Amino acid sequence: MVAKKESDNKIVVQGLNKENMVIKVKGIDGSSYISHRLTPESVSKFTSREAGKSKKKELRDYDAEYESCFYQTEDGKYGIPAAAFMSAMLQACVDLEVAKTQIKRNVKLLGDIYEIEKSEPKRRVDNPRRSGMNSTPDVRHRPEFYNWECELFIQYNSSNVTPDQIINLINHAGFSIGVGDWRPSAPKSSGSHGMFEVKL
Repeated sequence: MVAKKESDNKIVVQGLNKENMVIKVKGIDGSSYISHRLTPESVSKFTSREAGKSKKKELRDYDAEYESCFYQTEDGKYGIPAAAFMSAMLQACVDLEVAKTQIKRNVKLLGDIYEIEKSEPKRRVDNPRRSGMNSTPDVRHRPEFYNWECELFIQYNSSNVTPDQIINLINHAGFSIGVGDWRPSAPKSSGSHGMFEVKL
């Protein structure tokens, strides 16, 4: 029987090298960002109307519906959720054959809402069809931002991922996934809104 050396029992843990970087992204030319924040109140009204459970005909307040669609930063600026960008990056992993768990563990987007820069909202009115055989068009009032930009605040483990890999992933996410309503990856949409790329 061979005795193990003390060094044989040691576990070597690779160092955690946390780095921070700020990456500015911009909307791809012609691809606006459509904001649509679903508040609990708006979801409740929508589901009740769709299920025919509304007891009385209520006049819709389109101005209030429009205002409720905005995401806002702590200081009241219009923005886009950091979670929307993170979700786009994770979905893009599929096309790049990168494990989502690898990105989740090594790349973090800091903060909650990222401010929309160099763009002011315009009211967009659409008439999407409701679900069902005898469906009638609905009316949606939503904010739309053209030529928008955002700064992404990123923390990453440089032992396992490089800045170039992160930039590459963000560009793929912006082209094939997008953020907001009518984005390329939106269910039953195949839209071209909310597409973005890294601003060099």
